[in-house]
Amino acid sequence: MEEATRVESIGAATLSDGVISVHLLSLHWERFQLVIRLGSDDAGFAASGLRLERMDAERPIDPMPPTRLDAENDGLRLRFNVMLGPNQRPLASGLWVLTQDGAALRITNPDAVDPELNVRSFAGRWGRYRISPLIDDVTGALSLKIRRRRPRARRKRPSPRRRVTSWFNTVVRRRIFMALADIARATKRGHGRHILFTSDSHASLAGNLAVVHDRMVERGLDREYKLSTMFKSSIAARRSWRDRWRLPRLLARADVIFLDDYQPIIYRFDAGPDVKIIQLWHASGAFKTVGYSRIGKPGGPSPFASRHKNYTHAIVSSEHDVPFYAEAFGIPEERVVPTGIPRMDRFFDESQRAAGRQKAIDAFPSIAGRHTILFAPTFRGSGPRNASYDYQQIDFAALHGVCVIKDAVMIMKMHPFVREPWPIPADFRDRLIDATRTPIDVNDLLFAVDLLITDYSSIVFEFSTLLRPMLFFAYDLDEYVASRDFYVPFEKFVPGRIARTFEEMLDALRHDDYEAHKVPAFAQKHFDRRDDNATDRIIDTFVIGR
Repeated sequence: MEEATRVESIGAATLSDGVISVHLLSLHWERFQLVIRLGSDDAGFAASGLRLERMDAERPIDPMPPTRLDAENDGLRLRFNVMLGPNQRPLASGLWVLTQDGAALRITNPDAVDPELNVRSFAGRWGRYRISPLIDDVTGALSLKIRRRRPRARRKRPSPRRRVTSWFNTVVRRRIFMALADIARATKRGHGRHILFTSDSHASLAGNLAVVHDRMVERGLDREYKLSTMFKSSIAARRSWRDRWRLPRLLARADVIFLDDYQPIIYRFDAGPDVKIIQLWHASGAFKTVGYSRIGKPGGPSPFASRHKNYTHAIVSSEHDVPFYAEAFGIPEERVVPTGIPRMDRFFDESQRAAGRQKAIDAFPSIAGRHTILFAPTFRGSGPRNASYDYQQIDFAALHGVCVIKDAVMIMKMHPFVREPWPIPADFRDRLIDATRTPIDVNDLLFAVDLLITDYSSIVFEFSTLLRPMLFFAYDLDEYVASRDFYVPFEKFVPGRIARTFEEMLDALRHDDYEAHKVPAFAQKHFDRRDDNATDRIIDTFVIGR
């Protein structure tokens, strides 16, 4: 076949008398990351020098080393993120061969790759990307045949007025922005001392940004460093004219830029080699796929986009979550640092936990002395505009009955994206409380909770540190996997019993059957350091130690 002929010619050009033979122990995909396990008795086989090389390029293309390489008892485990090749872009179309020090490895068991089962294809508005692993029958070389097809459909030509508006927004405004930034950069003073905290999702300091900022002030670092802030209530909101003039100046003069969530202006800004751009992402762990991990999924991004990719660093709570965040942001794994999460420090401080519990009791006096259950599911839909939850799944009378038997109070808190309140009948509001619009930090609420009921919410990470039981009401799990998916299969991931129906959830509540023994191991996996020093580690690493 065509592919076999091509691999044979490549093998003839690269194999030598001292070629290394390896045994392919397994080959499988984790989303768009190819995982290859190799074993060999050959003395020349080693971890160094392994890479994918494009052999049929008309001009030289940088090779791709493994995204991650781990030693195992029976060999080596290589993982290649094919969407994060040279220059943080997907591997180019063509034939990429697995080599060591420039020579193709010889696979001794060529039947290990099934051409039908191991092919992967990803598609979106950006086109189609297909990867076919192959082993040549003659040379034994393992290769990836990659084909990218651009979209054929032509978009409707916009009106002249819209073209002018688009040109002004993308060209004129950008040139004005960069001119202002260049002027500010030319007059920059106090190198290494300007720290910018910015967000396009909050109107003021909040979350991890607030914790890091306030801690720097507590340590008196605001006397040594200039701390600036720039915020916007949401990505869709427009900046004031004053902020439009301030933003390029602040970005150009910053030595460290702390941000959280999405911030499009950062992705197009050339900060320079000496500036650190640090993503303090709001989530405490990797659960649902986000960012580039959703390539090929409905609403997923183009792998050729630039968003997130200029972060110099991102933080995570544990070494376990490093690969997932690197994949989501489209950055090398060495840029993801397991410092811990600033807003999680309070979960490891007894005095702050006690203060948070008291705030919850003050907000909901009826929970004092009672078994307290928090029902906090996530939303369905793609975002704020169409967020919803199927309240028809809930039998409020049955939940109220269980709460009466157990002398419990159930606080029901919906994701803020969902505008429709919980339809709790008036007769049941003594035990079932809608707390969605109550002005209390959900983290304060967690300190007073004995049992958490959720589904696909990242609140699971915060609550696991309290080592209390959880129950997962996943009535639409199959649909959620198809549209969103998880980094680890849901059934293997969650630290508690899964209820696929409302009756199963009631059964778990009646019998206190939550599989709580899973919680400690989960917390240990996702929090490397169970201390309250994450914020100081971030400051010491990225500000003082820069």
